[in-house]
Amino acid sequence: MGAKFASAQPVNAHPARDIRRYAGAVEAIGAFVGAVIAGLLLMAPLDVGATTGPSFQLDLLVLNMPRAAAAGAVFAVVSAALAIALGRRTAWVAAAGSSLVLLLDRLFTGQAVDNGNLTTVNYVDSIFSGILLGALAVAVFGRRAATSAYLIGALGAILLGDQTSLPSENRHDPLISWAATAIPPLWMFFLAVALLAAGLLLQRPAPHHHPNSDLPIGPIVAALLLVAATELSTEWVVRHTGTSTQVTIAAVITVIAALVAALLLPGRDGMLVLLSVAIANAGSAIIAVPRPEWSAPLPMIAVVAGLFAGRRWPLPWAGLWGTAGLSVFAACTAGTAHGTALVPVLGITATGLLVGYCFGAAVPRSAGSAVVAIAVLIVPSLVVALRGSSFGRIAYSPQWYRDPEGAASAVPGWVALAVTLGCGIGMFILYRLRTSPAVRRRIVARKSKPIREVQRPNRAFTQATASG
Repeated sequence: MGAKFASAQPVNAHPARDIRRYAGAVEAIGAFVGAVIAGLLLMAPLDVGATTGPSFQLDLLVLNMPRAAAAGAVFAVVSAALAIALGRRTAWVAAAGSSLVLLLDRLFTGQAVDNGNLTTVNYVDSIFSGILLGALAVAVFGRRAATSAYLIGALGAILLGDQTSLPSENRHDPLISWAATAIPPLWMFFLAVALLAAGLLLQRPAPHHHPNSDLPIGPIVAALLLVAATELSTEWVVRHTGTSTQVTIAAVITVIAALVAALLLPGRDGMLVLLSVAIANAGSAIIAVPRPEWSAPLPMIAVVAGLFAGRRWPLPWAGLWGTAGLSVFAACTAGTAHGTALVPVLGITATGLLVGYCFGAAVPRSAGSAVVAIAVLIVPSLVVALRGSSFGRIAYSPQWYRDPEGAASAVPGWVALAVTLGCGIGMFILYRLRTSPAVRRRIVARKSKPIREVQRPNRAFTQATASG
C-alpha cells in the first residue's frame, strides 16, 4: 500500500496537464478576439448614432482620426519590436494589459464624452489598440492556428471598419451599420481580457530560450517612414484640394516611401509591405455602400478564403495583378455603383480575397515585418484623402464613414492603379536586390513559377519562433 502511494503523482499534476491541453485553443480564440477589438477601434472609433456633444467637438474628433490611426499604427510596430526583444511572455503581458486598459476606458467613455473629451478618448483607444495589435502578433507568432486566427481577426476587422456605412434614418440594416453603432460590444472586451489573461497564465518558458536583447530597428524606422509619408502627403492633398500635379507628387512619395520601407526590412519581407500599400489604396477606391444586410459577413469570409488560397498557391505577383484589376473595377463602376447592390458586394468580396491572399502568399519571416504591413492598412491612404478633398477632411464623409449617397468619381480608382503599378516596380527592384545570382540562375533555368521558388522560404512565418 505504501509503495502504491509512493509511486503516485502529485495531486496537481494531472489538472495542470489537462489545462495546458487547451492552451492552443485559448491562444487562438484570444488572438482572434483581441485582434478584432484592436482593428475595429482603430478603423471605426466613433459611434455616430449615439455620440452626443457640440458639433465642433465631433468635427475636431473626425479631423484628428487620421492622426490617431497613425499613432496607433506606430505604437503597434514599436510594441511588436519591443516584445521581440523582451520575449514572448512580455508580449502576452502587454497584450493582456492593453486589453484591460481598453476595457476600463470603454467603461468610463460615457463620462469622458459628457466632459467633451472625445478626441482624448479616441487617442487612448488608438494607442492601446495599437499596442494590443503589435504585442499580440509576437505573442502568437510561430503558432499556426493562433497566427491564422490573429490575421483573420485583424484583417477582417480592418476591412469591416473601413467599409462601414454611415448610418441613415431611411435605411434599416442593423448588421451593416453595426460597425458604426456600439462596436465592439462591451462583452467582447470582457472576453478578450479573460482569454488573454488565461493565455498569459498558460505560457511555459522555453527550456533553452534566451530573450533577444537586440531591438529590431528596421521595422520601427520603416513604419515611421511609411506613416509619416502617408499622413503628411494626404494632409497636403486635402489642404490644397488635390490638383492633378499634387496628386501625382503624393502618389510618387507614397511609392518611394513604400520601397524604402521595404528595403529596411530583412530579406524579402518588404514584398508584403508593397502589396499592402497597393491594396490599401485599391480597397479605399471601391464603392462599398449601399449593400444588402446579408453581405455583412462577406469581408471576413473572403479574408479566410484568400488567406487559405495564398498559403496554398503563394504567388505575390498574382496578388499585385489582382489589386490592379480591383483598381480598374473601382474606376469603371464609380458612376453606377450607388445604384445597384451588386457592385458593392463584388467590391468588398474582391477586396477581402485580395487582402487575405497577399498576407498568405507573401508571408514575412518576422512578426515585426507583418505588423508593418498591417499598419499600412490602418493609416488612411491617399485615395481616402482624394475622396475627402471636397469637404477638406481625410475621410469618406464629413462624419468619417462611407456615405451611401456621396458623390462618386473614377479618379480614386485610377490613382489606386498608378500606386499599384508603382508598387509593382518596387517589388521588382526588391526581388532583384534581395535574390542571389545563384537563385536567379536556377529560376531562369527552370522557367517555372519563379515567384513560388523565391517566396517558399518565407512560409516559415507560421512555423518559426519570434525573432528580429
